[in-house]
Amino acid sequence: MTATAPAASPDATREPAAVVPIEAAARVRWPSVVSGAVAVTLVRPLSWVLGLLGFLAGGGLAIVAWPILVLPTPTGLQNALGGPVSTLVFGAPSARLFGLIVGATAAAVVMLLAGVVAGAWAERQGIAVTLEAAADEGLDAARPETVRGRGVPGTARVALLRFLSLAPVAVAAAAAWQSVYEATYRELILPVDLVTPLPFRVVADVPWLLVGLAAVWLVSDAAASVGVRRLVLERRPVLVAWLLGWADLVRRPRRVIPTALFGLVVLLVPLVPSVLAAGVGWDRVRDLLTSDPEPWLAVGAIALWVAVWLGGLVLVGVGAAIRAAAWTLELPRRRDVTPSPR
Repeated sequence: MTATAPAASPDATREPAAVVPIEAAARVRWPSVVSGAVAVTLVRPLSWVLGLLGFLAGGGLAIVAWPILVLPTPTGLQNALGGPVSTLVFGAPSARLFGLIVGATAAAVVMLLAGVVAGAWAERQGIAVTLEAAADEGLDAARPETVRGRGVPGTARVALLRFLSLAPVAVAAAAAWQSVYEATYRELILPVDLVTPLPFRVVADVPWLLVGLAAVWLVSDAAASVGVRRLVLERRPVLVAWLLGWADLVRRPRRVIPTALFGLVVLLVPLVPSVLAAGVGWDRVRDLLTSDPEPWLAVGAIALWVAVWLGGLVLVGVGAAIRAAAWTLELPRRRDVTPSPR
């Protein structure tokens, strides 16, 4: 009687699965990144709210509020600051001037901290919303479980990385400060055109300098956006994730730079018309109010302006959400790499 060898199990005869190298990890094609970012944003209205919050916290509040802001005139500045500043000429600074300096510095620090933390929270939540929508839509993106569970970086580490991203912008701003200050001082003391708003006159005086500052901000923000996704999706340490964002900018400029420009365009397209429309509308409302109109007409004009302004905010939120989703979908997917628990 001949003994029969046991049949080999399927697992024993199957060849071992090849491990995907880090550099050969799955990556969404760039056109799919753009279309996917639009798709996942439109199906998740929550992302509009998070996108708007992140934009406003990152300094967008000053932009959207610009139509109703009243900038100080040279006479107003002289009346408000002339007395305290003059004490520097005749002796030690007064208690009022010291209080103004301390109060302004403390307010600026608090606003900066609050803005960065609020923006970091919105960005962190937006990544999770994007991944969930991408999974529902069948897009090639990281699994939503990647940003859940213990050890996943939260708002604090995202905020810390965003603070690091401000360093290049701060250095560039410090280098350009003298020229911008001189241009602003000239326009305040000896203005040539009082019709054009002060910010536009300053931009006209030093255009290329401000273009350079904008370019530094764009590049630094692109590196930080990639770094935040590496921090959250791959659970890298904060400093490593930030440096990898810059490394990706150097190694993959054909992917990172177009994504940054796409995000800028998709944000400016709704932002610029909305701010201009709000500015023109507010001027018309103000002219109407000075003509002593009927109460119902005044209320209707103000309500119409508020509706236009809020509609612009919604469109800006959609644009900001698409921009954030594009960064999330752009990062290569390293499915076979175990993320660092830190």
